[in-house]
Amino acid sequence: MKNSREQKQAVRVDNLLRPEVLDAFDRTTFEQEGFWVWEGILTNAGRKQFTASLEKLQHMNDCILMDTDWAAIDFEARGLAPPPPEQITPAFLESCCGGSEQMPGFLRSEVRGYMHDHGLLGPGPALVTRGYDSLGVMPEYFPAGYDDFIMEVTTAHPQMMELFKKLFGNRFVLDHCLMLNRAAGSRGRRWHAHQYRDGQYEVEDPIGTGKALTSEYLQHQCIRTLCYPEGAESGDGAELGVIPGSHLYRIPFKWNTERLDEDADMQANWLKGKTHAITGKPLEIVHLSLPPGSMVSFVHHMPHHVQRRPPEAPTRWGLLMAYRTPDPQASPAKWTHGIPTHWVERTAAAGKLSDAERRVFEADNPLN
Repeated sequence: MKNSREQKQAVRVDNLLRPEVLDAFDRTTFEQEGFWVWEGILTNAGRKQFTASLEKLQHMNDCILMDTDWAAIDFEARGLAPPPPEQITPAFLESCCGGSEQMPGFLRSEVRGYMHDHGLLGPGPALVTRGYDSLGVMPEYFPAGYDDFIMEVTTAHPQMMELFKKLFGNRFVLDHCLMLNRAAGSRGRRWHAHQYRDGQYEVEDPIGTGKALTSEYLQHQCIRTLCYPEGAESGDGAELGVIPGSHLYRIPFKWNTERLDEDADMQANWLKGKTHAITGKPLEIVHLSLPPGSMVSFVHHMPHHVQRRPPEAPTRWGLLMAYRTPDPQASPAKWTHGIPTHWVERTAAAGKLSDAERRVFEADNPLN
């Protein structure tokens, strides 16, 4: 089988981003509003390669899901509950293909954590791949491990590193990187926000009192950057919704509770009486219409929402790249938990981590 670390594909796109869009970034506006749209930032070549990589990765994810004999894997020996029989029938597995955040429930809980820490590898029955090595984790959750182009744009590409430096400064740590492909009929995501790291520094609960409102931009940030090579335009479904200025309330809205809120719920409840800390205007929902080749970056306290995808719509290709400023209080460790532990340890031990990858995969306070 081919090893993805040894077979480097000729996929580097030197002219990936349009410099004029990169240079137009305005730090003051980003800190005030909590998000920034990099409209049409990908070049035609960049769009083409991003789309090709995401299509390939989705196909790989679907094939692993369908080809693996889940009933033959000894989950109990790994301290895991076996999957419910109804979740591993061919018909059910096929219904889980084609897009992100729709895999069987058993792959989105303890098994996902096990794959991240240890890898669902042999000896014995494990993930089935054809023509390439299994990394013990699904491509949806570790796209960079299965695709050299995605690895480069998330760790080393000079233009992408310049983009991230505009957001974070010179040092940033990978928090997580996932595929977010929305297939036809995708239910999207209800309104929610996120915490920084494990939530240990939050000053509000997941609903919030509003008393922490401040005009000061929080320096310890996790910033999510979504890339839409074929766009996410109004009317197509799966558009991203944001609330400019809401991050200044520092509320990790429903990050660890059930998420049921649609626009009307937010307007009737959570948004009531909330104003922008800097402009004084009432907070309002904005649905972004992003043309092909666009990216959008937003901070972790920004409530956001993804609309449903119409049944007849084509797949909306997307990649989520989330990084954070290092936590100075974090316990010393070798690697960030944003990368599969077993993979990064094996790859580093084999001397196959590049300097750029090592820099992005290091923990907040890296052990020497």
